[in-house]
Amino acid sequence: MLVADPVTVLAILLLAVAVSAWLGRLPYFRNLGGALLAILFGGALANFGIIPTHDEMPSLYDPIFQEVTLAAIFLILLEVNLRAIRRAGAPMLIAFALGALGTMAGVLAASALMPDARAMLGEHFAGAGAMLTGTYIGGSANFNMLAIEYGVTKNPGLFTAMVVVDNVMSAAWILATIAIPPLLAKSRRFPPKAFAAEAADPPPPPLEGIMAVAVPIAAAAAALILSRELASSLGGVVPVILVLTTLALIAAQLPAVTRLSLSRPLGLFGLYLFLASVGASADLSALLTYGALGALLFGFIAIIFAVHSLILFGAGAILKLDPDLLAIASSANIGGATSAVALAEVREREDLLLPGLLAGTLGTASGTYAGFAIGSMLGAIFF
Repeated sequence: MLVADPVTVLAILLLAVAVSAWLGRLPYFRNLGGALLAILFGGALANFGIIPTHDEMPSLYDPIFQEVTLAAIFLILLEVNLRAIRRAGAPMLIAFALGALGTMAGVLAASALMPDARAMLGEHFAGAGAMLTGTYIGGSANFNMLAIEYGVTKNPGLFTAMVVVDNVMSAAWILATIAIPPLLAKSRRFPPKAFAAEAADPPPPPLEGIMAVAVPIAAAAAALILSRELASSLGGVVPVILVLTTLALIAAQLPAVTRLSLSRPLGLFGLYLFLASVGASADLSALLTYGALGALLFGFIAIIFAVHSLILFGAGAILKLDPDLLAIASSANIGGATSAVALAEVREREDLLLPGLLAGTLGTASGTYAGFAIGSMLGAIFF
């Protein structure tokens, strides 16, 4: 890599975010959008060896994926429209359930269509299927938990290959979910925005100068600390992100919070940094080092995504569901709560922010159970 200093790497990522946001406003790049460009820039910088990937510098990327992203989510949720959320909640849950069903069906289809996978993975085949089910319903926490339970972590080569391929494919799918809604919106099978935000009273005068930046950042930092303390006091039963969400919704009802006019831009900046880091985690060179195993896993996951898409978007067309809602539900399945919030924000769908986040959290809670169910089925059917 050309740059190995964490501060310099962070500066390059921040510059990539700024350039992405700027280019996303220009006529030639407007259809791509700043969010998609941030992922592409992050991936290009890492894969051309300019900056390290996540695996090469977790000390930088992990705080971005955790503290920075959670703080960004808090800031964005300060503008949530609760009345619109009530109307979007049920359709989001339906879409998320369809996506989860599509993931499970995709794992079964890939297992049936790829006998080479069964032969190459051998005793770890059921565990690998369970891991992919869990992560594409609920996220990486389920991926790791199922890997431990099925003993896949005892095979470092396989586990590492699955992590690398998962990172690459997840980044690719986030790109796809950003691009899909405008394409679906052109079809008469899908309605236009179905949950437009309702008109609100004129806000009070916003904060200005240093206060406009310092106050929301300080509020986000305090909320993050308090969320972790509260989650810890509850014994870890309630995820930190749900506690943080609750605090944000409570704060959003305070009249003074409407003066924080920069909360959304600051939150969006944090999410763009998250997306650039997602792109930088897609290490294509590492994928190539795994040869036949990498290609096999790539094909297996591609089938999962294809079936997931067919079921989710096919049923969504029949039910006349909003394209943005379907894409955000898919992002909640494949990428988790953070990806769903990021997509809702970049699509300017404030009404789908909280439903997408809660759908992703539901996936985290249920993904492990679904993984065990599919793992048991694979063991019973193929062995």
